[in-house]
Amino acid sequence: MTFGDGDPLPNLFGSLRPGPVAPFDVQQLAKDFHRTQTDWSVPEAYLAILVAAAMADGKFHEEEQQEIHQIARRSRVLNSLSMNELAAANDTANERLKSRPDALKQACDTLARDMLPSVFAHAVEVVLADGELHKSEAEFLEGLVPMMHLDHDEAKRTVEVLLTKARF
Repeated sequence: MTFGDGDPLPNLFGSLRPGPVAPFDVQQLAKDFHRTQTDWSVPEAYLAILVAAAMADGKFHEEEQQEIHQIARRSRVLNSLSMNELAAANDTANERLKSRPDALKQACDTLARDMLPSVFAHAVEVVLADGELHKSEAEFLEGLVPMMHLDHDEAKRTVEVLLTKARF
């Protein structure tokens, strides 16, 4: 087989070259996409859900902490914060999780509806970070689905895919 005769060879990645990236503004995101007015910021709510996922089995494992750190580096919402702002948001999330019986529901209500499936997937990744899915973690995820107004079948499929991913 020879190449170059006939149609030109395609550049498969040319259209994927990133253009200029606009600065990311968490305050504007919060203003534009809040579903419910709460006293939570988007980063506080996001972190509360991740911390709650890590604590679902009653223990905070090193692997779960590492997973949350990786998510924070990848997430535009969390990565836009300085380390001091991230630590303050984490402190606020922790305090609210301890002191408010409905803190997790409030956190879910704070996030934009289109953000919830991704945050749910991140919570699943945190739960699976230690390599096990305990009964209490499965129950936590099942309880999170209605709080996030997610389709049960979609959520189940997300868990199945991430369970499979965790095996390899």
